[in-house]
Amino acid sequence: MRLLKGLLTAIGIIGVLVIIALVMGYYLFSLTPSIKEKIRPVVLTAEAAQSLDKKFSTLEADIEEAVNKKQKLKVNLTITEEEVNSKFVEILAEGKLPLKEILINFNEGYIIAFVVFDNPGVDAKTGVITRMEVLKGTPEVLVEDFELGKLPLPQDVKNGVGSLLNVLVKTKLPTGNLSLDITKITISKGKLSIEGATKVGG
Repeated sequence: MRLLKGLLTAIGIIGVLVIIALVMGYYLFSLTPSIKEKIRPVVLTAEAAQSLDKKFSTLEADIEEAVNKKQKLKVNLTITEEEVNSKFVEILAEGKLPLKEILINFNEGYIIAFVVFDNPGVDAKTGVITRMEVLKGTPEVLVEDFELGKLPLPQDVKNGVGSLLNVLVKTKLPTGNLSLDITKITISKGKLSIEGATKVGG
């Protein structure tokens, strides 16, 4: 009987600890990641969003023309964080993404982003710092840091985020469907530049 009582007491203590851990995890999950403090505000305008649309449509037309003529065309696309963030505001307003907020900064050599996911119960607040390289004509995302609220995350989770971002970049980047080999990506304060050349015979 004493053994049974001891076992029940141990189970009860474990149950309480599990509940405390869940509550603490839920609380930490809801907090704003420290990466957010590194992000500077960005001016958002409809004109900036339109400017981004125009740049991509012009790029697409130039590449299509060069491919049709079987000419190798060097291209250089520079986008600003004002353009990117303004465009995201438009997309969020259309309800096409499960997000409440997104803010991106281009800094010297890296990109930093703060994203709030529209999650049932408590919104998931994440921060990520990435660098970009070019591998075989396509952009490759390297995750320097990733935070989900204030939760302590193992390196495996951060590596998984990097893999997911690479899939998204390859499938969703506007240049992804173009006959274009990317040769260089340069990130400077407020700007991201992509250099490349059309694939002859595309």
